[in-house]
Amino acid sequence: MPGALLDTHTLYWLVTAVDTLSEEALIAIAANQAAGTLYVSPITAWELTIASRKPAHKDPPNLGAKSPSGWFSEAVAVTGAKIVPIKTRIACEAAAVVADTGHKDPGDCYLIATARIKKVPIITRDAVMLNLASPEYLEVIVC
Repeated sequence: MPGALLDTHTLYWLVTAVDTLSEEALIAIAANQAAGTLYVSPITAWELTIASRKPAHKDPPNLGAKSPSGWFSEAVAVTGAKIVPIKTRIACEAAAVVADTGHKDPGDCYLIATARIKKVPIITRDAVMLNLASPEYLEVIVC
């Protein structure tokens, strides 16, 4: 397996067991953990920070007593994932995602760009990403 990128929700669900992941996703995650090719983006820390500031009635993620940064660091360590730095190619590709697809969620655009530049599937159940899935554009493993 060439690697796989965890979507923000996927990382959260994997670590907290708040939601069950698909068998296909769990197999891909385990194989990539063993190979050292499971990836996360620092944009996930950004998304978690924003989500954690939502009011209670909007169902923010439960990070316990940890800061978003602390929770993210611990999640990366416990999953054995590697952080893919956001460098120039990924930043430019994220802008291209907006131009190519019209998608305006900056977090998703960076995750899509990261998967495309790394040439790895993204493990997600995000409806927009699922709609963008194609062999030429974005490989997705449904979680």
